[in-house]
Amino acid sequence: MIKGSALLDRQAVATLVAGVLLLAISVLTNYGHGAFTHLGRLDLDDQVGLCLHAAALAALLSDAQLATRVRDRARDQALARRQQEARRRVALFRFQLADTPSSRLQMNEALAVLLEESATVRP
Repeated sequence: MIKGSALLDRQAVATLVAGVLLLAISVLTNYGHGAFTHLGRLDLDDQVGLCLHAAALAALLSDAQLATRVRDRARDQALARRQQEARRRVALFRFQLADTPSSRLQMNEALAVLLEESATVRP
């Protein structure tokens, strides 16, 4: 796994910004700009509506984080597959360049390691 990955990737930030804008438009058109400052004086239905908007914002943030983690995991798995394929090709080229009993032994050891790694890489 790549260390230091961001909390949200670019696509998640764009999704979050669009969702926040839609929620802001919904709140401002339904309740007005003074709804937050006078929350205690609003009707119970309006208070519940504002709380539901806040819950939708929290759900949107968690969904964006989850989507980022899924994309990071897919990218990491693809990188691991490419690295494994590169190691396999290097081992094959080394074997083809030096066709001796010792290179065959090394090739068999490398193949055993690759087979073990491929068994652990699969989900």
